[in-house]
Parts: sequence; structure tokens; C-alpha cells
Amino acid sequence: MKKTMFALALLLAASPACADLARELERLVGFTIIASKTIAGYQDKNGKLQEGFIGCEFDRVIVFDDNKMLTCAAIGYETAFRPTAIILSDGTKFKMIVGNEIYEMKQ
Repeated sequence: MKKTMFALALLLAASPACADLARELERLVGFTIIASKTIAGYQDKNGKLQEGFIGCEFDRVIVFDDNKMLTCAAIGYETAFRPTAIILSDGTKFKMIVGNEIYEMKQ
């Protein structure tokens, strides 16, 4: 658990945009890092793969390089091409960290 929290602290502290690291980490209490993946893209409304990452909208399906997917459970915007995503779970819920944003996810 200490290694997980330390890794998250380093990840979030790497950016000056994260003004209150403790507040951000507080949202992750009870979660464990389960994977690090590259985002290949997302499925558009017709189910077609679109390259890049433009954040989350409710029920947007995010597709990873290994063809596994997670679905957005909240809204958040960010633009990146093939970013790394850190996937966390508490056993029932999922979160995904991309850049400086934490996204609520579901399977």
C-alpha cells in the first residue's frame, strides 16, 4: 500500500498544475494500481475506433493498446495522443489517471 501511494504521489506531483496533492490523493484512498496502459483511442457513437484521447463523457468507451476497454462514468476533458493511463480499482469501482486528471470509470 505504501508503494502504491508513493507512486501516485510522484505521478501527481510531477505537474505544477496539481496545487493540492493531498486533496487529490484523498480521492484514491482504498484504491490500488492494477495496470498501466497506453490509450489507443475511444469508440465514437457508431462504435468506430477514433484515435487519440479527448477525455471522458458518460458512457464513452476508452480502448487500450491491448484491446481491453473501460467506460467513462463521469465527464472530464483533456486532449492527448496515445497517453499512458494508470488504472486503479478498489475491487468494485475503477479510476483512471491520465496526465493530471482522475477519471471515474466502469467496466
